Amino acid sequence: MPANLPPQYFDVEKKYREARDLREKLVYLQEMLAIIPKHKGTEKLQADLKTRISKTKDLISKQKKSGGTGGAWYQVEKQGAGQIVMVGLPNSGRSSLLNTLTNAHAEVALYPFTTNLPQVGMMEYEDIKIQIVDTPPLYEESPPWLFGLYRNGDALLIVLDAQSDVSKDYDTLMDAMNARNIFAEDVDSGNKKRAIVVLNKSDSGDQDALKSFAAKCGEDLQVVTVSTESGEGIDGLRNLIFTTLRIIRVYTKKIGHPLEKRDPVVLKIGSTVIEAAEHIHKDFRKNLKFARLWSDSNYQGQRVEKSHVLTDGDVLEFHA
Repeated sequence: MPANLPPQYFDVEKKYREARDLREKLVYLQEMLAIIPKHKGTEKLQADLKTRISKTKDLISKQKKSGGTGGAWYQVEKQGAGQIVMVGLPNSGRSSLLNTLTNAHAEVALYPFTTNLPQVGMMEYEDIKIQIVDTPPLYEESPPWLFGLYRNGDALLIVLDAQSDVSKDYDTLMDAMNARNIFAEDVDSGNKKRAIVVLNKSDSGDQDALKSFAAKCGEDLQVVTVSTESGEGIDGLRNLIFTTLRIIRVYTKKIGHPLEKRDPVVLKIGSTVIEAAEHIHKDFRKNLKFARLWSDSNYQGQRVEKSHVLTDGDVLEFHA
């Protein structure tokens, strides 16, 4: 079966061959993998690209250890239960939102392009922390590393200024990301990124226009209105960020000790008892005999199978 690669693939491949920085090459390799059609005829090419991506990451790691920089390039190491990356145009209020959601102190100003480097804060959500990354505004000549941040994040926070033309701004952002094969949707697979649309400064925008946009955009993405001035919608946004990450919190209990819910293990939705054990320590998978489960449903210390699917808030007692 022929590969039938689209012309866009060869445009990105040309940029890849011309790039000199390893991290820039990595961004283009990831973009090439996102572009190619997924069918039997491209299986070999997909495997080749994945191998090249892996080798490039290894080279970047070695370059770091040797003290090499390779020029201006910015990336943010993931921390906490997940990484949310902000996307927005100038003056959309991303820095104010970052400060409101987290303990960050990013500079806020009324003039555009205040943020020219990634700014990071940790959002506290009940008993976990979620990393929020503010990024420079997206524009036509944005550097490749900015799209690398979008692609590597667990989900995107698309921030729009409610005082502006939100439909036009939204289309501008989508066009810029789609041109780099990053698509904001409710699912996260391949070149699709889970995303939330935030209508910022909503207390001073055209309410009818905002409702109309939210109704239309809400068919594809979750839309939330917030105000960093009044605090409206902030708690709801925190909840939505947690659910968008599609993670669960699982707590552990020592044998003979009282049940306490603190310092949870963070896992993907659909994870099992054996996967939770392995996450804590690799030897648990081999030595685990059984586990007891406490949950908000009907489990109050009963034995469960290793293949039992866990839910948010479950408490496990491992017996090895």
